[in-house]
Amino acid sequence: MTSETLKPAPRRLNHGLQRMLGRDTHEQGRAATPLELLYDLAFAASFAAAGNLFAHGIAEGHTVPAIIGFGFAIFSLVWAWINFSWFASAFDTDDWLFRLLTMVQMAGVVILALGLPAMSSPSTTVRCSTTAS
Repeated sequence: MTSETLKPAPRRLNHGLQRMLGRDTHEQGRAATPLELLYDLAFAASFAAAGNLFAHGIAEGHTVPAIIGFGFAIFSLVWAWINFSWFASAFDTDDWLFRLLTMVQMAGVVILALGLPAMSSPSTTVRCSTTAS
């Protein structure tokens, strides 16, 4: 044998998409990936922002608008979180598209959390006026 035949093949990087296959139902345990932990952190910060605004609204005496705003914020956050958690636990897809779309969703949650103070301010209240013809 010559030295050329003993060289290992060069390592090729595979950046393709993976098929969405269901997880093995007999899998014992699964640790969260760093991306999933960052995702959970973004949601925890969003829940904290919604709770902070709710507390301030109650303290200022705006009980009904605080409850409505908090309900809207929590509903939208929980809806996104549950759907992602279900998808991540049902399928074993960890390709570049999954990671990119997870980061896009995290950015959307952070933008939602940043928009909560503007949504709950009294200046953004919709006022309806009727004019008689």
